[in-house]
Amino acid sequence: MGSIGNNIRELREKAGMTQEQLSDAIGINRVTLAKYEADKSAPGAKILSKLAVVLHVSQDVLTGIGGDISDGDKEIWELREQVRRDPERHYLFSLAKDADIEEVRQAVAIIDALKKTRG
Repeated sequence: MGSIGNNIRELREKAGMTQEQLSDAIGINRVTLAKYEADKSAPGAKILSKLAVVLHVSQDVLTGIGGDISDGDKEIWELREQVRRDPERHYLFSLAKDADIEEVRQAVAIIDALKKTRG
């Protein structure tokens, strides 16, 4: 990652979003977002905050203060995208959110057993 604009573009693309989708999500014009991504303009604090929420990163990652996304964060990012795009996975994770650790262990054992029968 490099400049704020490059970071915004890279994170938007990783999220599978178009400029139109991201600009709509944060309440700005697509042309304004394009200027941010081209480093022709810089977002203010309010827009940075909205970008961080929508892109599921800290403002430090957006601005480059926090450095690059680590490999562990990339794995979490990929899982997040799978959950976001797949209603069944989303439902599974929403159920797990309120489960105690023993219920989570049981669910993991069931999924492991299903995978083994699959071959």
